[in-house]
Amino acid sequence: MRTIAFQAAALLIVLLLLAGCAPAVRFDTVSIQEQLTDLLELHTYEHIYRDVVYFGEEKSFLGVRTVDRRVLFAIDIRVRAGIDLQRGFIIAQDKSNPERIYVQLPAAEVLSVDADEKSIHEYFIREQGGRIGLLEMTEQLAEVKTRTEADAIERGILGKAEANARLIVRNFLSMAGFREIDFAPAPAPNEGELQG
Repeated sequence: MRTIAFQAAALLIVLLLLAGCAPAVRFDTVSIQEQLTDLLELHTYEHIYRDVVYFGEEKSFLGVRTVDRRVLFAIDIRVRAGIDLQRGFIIAQDKSNPERIYVQLPAAEVLSVDADEKSIHEYFIREQGGRIGLLEMTEQLAEVKTRTEADAIERGILGKAEANARLIVRNFLSMAGFREIDFAPAPAPNEGELQG
């Protein structure tokens, strides 16, 4: 399992570029919300797992084995987590203190679970009765992805993704000139507006 921290740094650089080169330019909240929405998804944390997958199939006809196909291989599974800004977020400036802003981001979620086909390393393969293709192993890969996603959540990927997202948004808003940035907890489904 490896943590790819440089991607969070790359997102920070993108946010820096969005904010422009001018020091401490003050944005209105509508402009800030539009710029953050342009990012669509804020991928802030990922785990890469190496998992071992087995596929086997046997068929016989009149007691004679006609198909004996087996493969054991390792593959990298990448689990990415972050916040989906298309789910909506709220930014509200404090009317009594223009340097204070309240932010409510959507809850962190797993954004993708992908198997890297280029990372496949075969330990053994037997193909009596036909070749084994990747499409035939999709069911095993789907099980591996489900198990890997559950493990990543259990290990705290969502909390780390949320912390990184808050850090990136905090840095962006600081560059916009806000000195006090308060985060409200993510809304529960069907919950109303940010209370400030």
